[in-house]
Amino acid sequence: MELVNKLIELLGREATLFEAFLGLLDRQTEMLVSNDIKGLNEVTERMRERLVESQLINRQRIELVERIRVANAIDGDLNVSRLLDIVDDQQADQLQRLRSLILDLNDRIGVSRSRNELLLNRSRMYIARMMEMLAKVGKPEENYTANGPRQAADLHLALDRRA
Repeated sequence: MELVNKLIELLGREATLFEAFLGLLDRQTEMLVSNDIKGLNEVTERMRERLVESQLINRQRIELVERIRVANAIDGDLNVSRLLDIVDDQQADQLQRLRSLILDLNDRIGVSRSRNELLLNRSRMYIARMMEMLAKVGKPEENYTANGPRQAADLHLALDRRA
């Protein structure tokens, strides 16, 4: 089954790509924590490149699975369970290992992406808070008086130097 061997090779490339993407996510975390904007931009660009590669591999995988489905006269969708029924034991073992690896990598990528999203959101929140504080500099807020009504804050100070 030459087509199945091609699929196994393609899935191996996809797993390698996912591992590389996971490494880039870890690097992105480091850049976020250290506030390295240049490094973050470089990592983000490399992540975009891996994403394009992933999309290409995904298209190739879909086409290859369709070719396997047609070649084996399988009605309906060809999923892993159905594929395992038509391949030999060695190919089935490789497919199951790759499936487990890819699912594990996908879960780990999801966790890393969530962590980085949290870091980005916290950073945005701190920046917004800092901008708000900076906007208030030189603009005093109104204060309450002893009787309750508001009065504008007065920034004038009197200093008695007689003592």
